[in-house]
Amino acid sequence: MANAVRAGSLYRFLPHKRKVLSLYKKALRHLEAYCFEHGRHVYAYERTMLRARFDKHKDEKDFKRATQLLRLGEEEFWLNQHPMPIIFPDEYGGVAWDRHEKNRVDESAFDTWGPELKASFPDYFAKREKWYKIRQDTWEEEMKWLQEWDKNNIENGVPMTDALPAARHKDGYPPFWWRRVTRPLEQVKLMEWFPNKADHWW
Repeated sequence: MANAVRAGSLYRFLPHKRKVLSLYKKALRHLEAYCFEHGRHVYAYERTMLRARFDKHKDEKDFKRATQLLRLGEEEFWLNQHPMPIIFPDEYGGVAWDRHEKNRVDESAFDTWGPELKASFPDYFAKREKWYKIRQDTWEEEMKWLQEWDKNNIENGVPMTDALPAARHKDGYPPFWWRRVTRPLEQVKLMEWFPNKADHWW
């Protein structure tokens, strides 16, 4: 974790171009919220004027002046931001942001299922038994390869990260492969059928 950056300090390490593009996108979204009740033609005009303000300084060569312009633009955005901006469900702050992680249940919860529920999904639980058998057989090899990977990175001066190595052999198993196999769907869909569904009023 030596190369980890604190969440509150991450913005300082972003490149200037990324900051400008982020400001432009936020300004467009808040401008759209202001023009929502006035029609699309008003929004089309206002966003053209906003783009012209950004294009006016896009070829600025003096980095100090460009940084100052960015700071002034961020201050102007902060003072004029919409109190209730348009936020897409899957964006940060939206109703569905990171929903698949917040509502995620550990895969081991299936161990508490009874035979009747497991019988409703025979294909999945047949694969699950194979995954557990493969996981048990490949565990020592995965850990050995992970230790060698870390050792090689330390000897070669490669910065430590959370990235895991690929499989050592072709068609092999990378470390912690079952985390990907058992990962839940990010866009969860309601099932069309479930046991005893006919017994409920919905």
